[in-house]
Amino acid sequence: MIKFSGLLVFLLLVNLLLCSVGNAAAPPLAGFTLDPDTDFNVWRLGGSSAEMQQQCPHPDGEDNITLLHAQHFYSRTSPANRTETHALGSAGQNHPYAALWRLSDKRLVGWVPTAEKEADLQQRQLLWDRQADNVYWFTDGNRLMRASIDFSTYKTRVQEWAHFPDFAWITFGMGEGNFSDDGKRLVLAGAAQGGSGMYIQPYEVADKRALPWRKVAASVGDDSFDWASVDPTGEYVLFAQHAPQEAMLVVPFAETATASPRVLLDDVKHSDIALDREGIPWLVYGNWRGLFKVKLADAHSQRIWPDTKEEAEPDARASASGHVARIAGKPGWVLMSRHQDGSLYQVSLDGKTPARHVGNSRQGRGPRQADSKQTARRWGVTRDGEVTTYKREARAASSPSGRYVFFVSDYHAHASYDPEPEPGTAYLNLIDLEQEP
Repeated sequence: MIKFSGLLVFLLLVNLLLCSVGNAAAPPLAGFTLDPDTDFNVWRLGGSSAEMQQQCPHPDGEDNITLLHAQHFYSRTSPANRTETHALGSAGQNHPYAALWRLSDKRLVGWVPTAEKEADLQQRQLLWDRQADNVYWFTDGNRLMRASIDFSTYKTRVQEWAHFPDFAWITFGMGEGNFSDDGKRLVLAGAAQGGSGMYIQPYEVADKRALPWRKVAASVGDDSFDWASVDPTGEYVLFAQHAPQEAMLVVPFAETATASPRVLLDDVKHSDIALDREGIPWLVYGNWRGLFKVKLADAHSQRIWPDTKEEAEPDARASASGHVARIAGKPGWVLMSRHQDGSLYQVSLDGKTPARHVGNSRQGRGPRQADSKQTARRWGVTRDGEVTTYKREARAASSPSGRYVFFVSDYHAHASYDPEPEPGTAYLNLIDLEQEP
């Protein structure tokens, strides 16, 4: 009996560990649970093909609903429109529709058209317009497309906005591009006709004017080039490269083709471009020493989380390795999703205002209970809790005001999965910081 009691206590302790941060139950589709650490409502928007088909039938049938349809695109791309009434997911690979959710009741209400057949995977990215709350943009082949949604019927009208004949295909900066805040400027990236290289294309949207382009890779498929984007002010173009050396670079928008780039960082990190309270643009990124900001104007760098110390030794408690997303309507703030423990924080760029803990992705903490390196590798995480496989990462993104936090999680349901194209259960979730069910 004594042995049995000891074993029982041991099993209870193990169970408590297993039911810690990484093992919370997933909310029901279009329903919510309370985050036990914050008491915020956490909703599940994405679901399995059967769930999503039941809620709103896919035009091509259930077999064509992919895991990508149930997720958002990337941390830098906000799923929410300007007025935070609706959210867009990722376009499914080779299935030309994206999920549209209504945020008032967290329901899947429509499937909206996207690229007919992506020439590149990054053409799955959709961008909400910066002025009209019912307009979104996508790229299809070498065309820029503008789509407007009737929110009373959810019917969508698509028009070709511009054609780029010198390109074989274009993307929004290879999946990490965005509009300037006024919606007037954009940076496209893609392959030139004839396979002569990869180029970035600064573009003035309202005037439909393409400025001279810049070559960033010698051949299509050359992974020396990573991404490009315009900053929120529209004054700068940022781009990232892996060769001839790892670097994040910046040039003036009007001189994209000719200017000598300024090096902001000698690395390529998941990051975003945010404005501080004075409207000054900064590149914000994280690593094992914390969260940092780099000023676009002069490359001045400062550590902003967990404090403002310029130098610090790598420390798991201070790790900000993960994704960063700008909170566009809240100057001076970003959303950070940490690989180390799945935690989600709203962080001020001033380095003085306390960070706000808003939740946890509850995904991938398997290594804390892993009994071997082999088990840890299978879970796609290290034994001390850090998520190491990209497709397991939360990729947290923010709505413009910061009210809604979007993130991907499988709620520890899978040891491993690959969203392209194998099925899984890593779905889009939403934290409502205003507590309205």
